[in-house]
Amino acid sequence: MNSRGVLLIGIDGLRADHLSCYGYDRVTTPTLDALAEDGVAFTQMFTSSPVVIPAHISLFTGIHPGVARRFLPGELEGLGERRWRIPGRVSHLAVEFLASRYATAAFLDSPLLDPVYGFGPGFQVYEVLKKAPGQRVSRTRLSIDRFVTWMRNQGDKSWFAYLHLHALEDSWARPDREWERFFEPRAELSQVPPVGNIDATFFAVPRSRWKGGARTLGDYEAAYDGHLRKLDAEIERLLGHLRRSGRYENTSIYVVGTHGMQLGEAGLYVSSGRYSQADLGVPWIVRTADSTPRGRKIDALVSLVDVPPTLLAMEGLAVPRGMHGHSRADLILGLDGQGADFVFASGGIQEGCAVIGERYCLEYLAPESLGDAELRRSWLGERSDEPAIPMVRFYDRLADPFPALAASTEGPPRLELARYRKALHTWLDNMSKTQKVLQPNSRSRDGVDPAEIERLIELGYVGRLR
Repeated sequence: MNSRGVLLIGIDGLRADHLSCYGYDRVTTPTLDALAEDGVAFTQMFTSSPVVIPAHISLFTGIHPGVARRFLPGELEGLGERRWRIPGRVSHLAVEFLASRYATAAFLDSPLLDPVYGFGPGFQVYEVLKKAPGQRVSRTRLSIDRFVTWMRNQGDKSWFAYLHLHALEDSWARPDREWERFFEPRAELSQVPPVGNIDATFFAVPRSRWKGGARTLGDYEAAYDGHLRKLDAEIERLLGHLRRSGRYENTSIYVVGTHGMQLGEAGLYVSSGRYSQADLGVPWIVRTADSTPRGRKIDALVSLVDVPPTLLAMEGLAVPRGMHGHSRADLILGLDGQGADFVFASGGIQEGCAVIGERYCLEYLAPESLGDAELRRSWLGERSDEPAIPMVRFYDRLADPFPALAASTEGPPRLELARYRKALHTWLDNMSKTQKVLQPNSRSRDGVDPAEIERLIELGYVGRLR
């Protein structure tokens, strides 16, 4: 069979440091480990947003999500999903494949990724899977089965498909005693986190994700790891279909985490939305159909926006000039190549952003932007009626990946801070120029005010919570 397949698998809530092939001490991902041995794994991969919709904007288009940010009237601004829509003039990964005569399809197991947000262009088939009432088969299994059926119907035609897996996010509402007890909870994680009265909350387990009873943090971590092992088994089932159909050798497979998941590291429990490494640090595993060097770890700094141009370049297709990301094909092929000096993230549950370099991280948080009153109250506590001072944090992410919220972050050299500040301003200027072209009537900069950041730094607010 001479046809080529390109399969992109996006997994919500998949943090890199819980994969065994990334050094985790539990064997959570034997299938993904084997896939990495048969390909390459990027060890310094960061998503462009810790939230599912803006992360997918980058994954589908290769642009930073701020370009697709809509600033709405106050009564609508709190409804986060309405803030996003991909502008019509943006290049789409699927459109480029379709224009090159690949069959295209997307199978998504979360209603969050409705085509109303602009995800549909280029996909001949775009299915948002919904489980019927009383149906016992998981949406993950349905998505995989729908993809397999579609793939087998392509005959000798080359194809590109996106398979979206939301199982790690869904697992909190769908208990599975077998897999949640696959790993023993760690004794050192015996503290019991509080449970929030609502879902949008800091410093507590969201109500819909509470497992009942006095669950320890170790219980939640073991449940996450168990569901990850379960998801890995589903991916093995998928790869089995590829092998039995004779398509595995001719299919390039790209597995990426769309965003991570916190277990209390930076103010959130079993959720994501901030700019910590638990939210942003995701895996990217690539197994190509070509005879590329196998079993390598690539330490170059890369971003989710790099995925679309990389897929196109690996297939020998032109990369549209409008994509913000850069092809990392040379790194995958074992040729001379390099990663980014800095990667960027925005579009969290708070306005703000993060600039991540090889060693340091510069974060800007704007608590005042929390439109949901309950979410704001959980962040500010008794001060919820007072103005919230934005915060700038600059820290050594290698030495202390999860610094305490109120801790002083003094220490990194001032010259390094100057480099990160310059990178931030350059990035914001580029986003502003792009947005003025694509959304001329929209407010720009993704809610980030560079002048405010500089003022906070000069006033010494670096590292202070409020």
